[in-house]
Amino acid sequence: MPTIIFKATERCNANCAYCDVVHKKCVPDMSMDMLRLVLTRVDGYLKAKPDEHVNLTWHGGEVLMLGADYLNAAARLQEECCPSTKGRISHLMQSNLTLLTPELVAALRNLGITQVGTSYDPLDNVRGFGSARDSDSYNRRFFKGVSLLEESGMRWGLIYVVTKKSLAVPGELFHFLTNISNAVMINPVLVHGGNQPGLEITAEEYADFLGEMFKLWWPARDRYGMVRPFSEYYGYYVEKDPGLLCTRSGSCGHNHMYIGPQGQLSHCSASSDWDLVNYGNIEDTTIVEVFGRQKRKDWQERSAVLEAGDCKGCRFWGICHGGCPMDSLAVHGDLRHKSGWCAATKLFLEKYFEPITGLRYEGGCAHVN
Repeated sequence: MPTIIFKATERCNANCAYCDVVHKKCVPDMSMDMLRLVLTRVDGYLKAKPDEHVNLTWHGGEVLMLGADYLNAAARLQEECCPSTKGRISHLMQSNLTLLTPELVAALRNLGITQVGTSYDPLDNVRGFGSARDSDSYNRRFFKGVSLLEESGMRWGLIYVVTKKSLAVPGELFHFLTNISNAVMINPVLVHGGNQPGLEITAEEYADFLGEMFKLWWPARDRYGMVRPFSEYYGYYVEKDPGLLCTRSGSCGHNHMYIGPQGQLSHCSASSDWDLVNYGNIEDTTIVEVFGRQKRKDWQERSAVLEAGDCKGCRFWGICHGGCPMDSLAVHGDLRHKSGWCAATKLFLEKYFEPITGLRYEGGCAHVN
């Protein structure tokens, strides 16, 4: 199922320390005419691919800055532009929740959005408002948004971004995050272009941070619920569950693309924010044509290149697939190399996951030691 990372706005009311968008000169919000064209292109793709569905993931910036009227207009345009294919379009959203109101909840439901992804950091001055990065007011509004989601019966999940500030308190952070959400994802901070001084961590630091958290998650995993990457790895080891994140799936070349506020096309949000990939503009091409271009084929063939190159003989290939292609593109200017974060995956699995669980992954199969 193709995932379209969809940015109708790059505006944001927050000033998070690790965000790439806040350092960009933001373009104007997507016009109604452009939104109509995007939905017409989605309709055309689904008509050409009658067995497919499309996941439209609203991203930003901060999506809620568009307002309820805009989101309701998007729902009406979908009815108009996709009358026979709308049942094969699903909508998700990533938001900081600080602007959420009952009117916006109703608008999200009107689009069919029943779950929301968000990010949070309890440490001071990582996420916040204004040049001083006011965390106190941000936190109050964040938890007000969470309460409104839960009162409305909407599900939500939380991303935590590990920065240099996080490294001293993995246990405290684990308990805090798992107490407020039963769906948590732990990601390393991604630094590109030197815009986030003092936040960068190494692959080894990230692996050890995960290891300290994993020691807490494993004995009470049923109580703590889904914490990625722990539950993801465990599912893969035990059940051969292929539900790997895009950064580890090795399949994003087949099923990801990005559409920006002015119709600009790229591979994903990071490739656009870092100005690494340009597929043209939705005004000049269809979604079917974008997925068929030679540039896309280079991404689709990356796995074969890595299996014969950087990742040859790695026993964790089925779990990692060389990591995010964007990391190779950002560092090397091409797709032929594994991500630097592969070292974190290998170290965490060998130093913590396998010794603690008693499992070992070898040749595509897990064994009990």
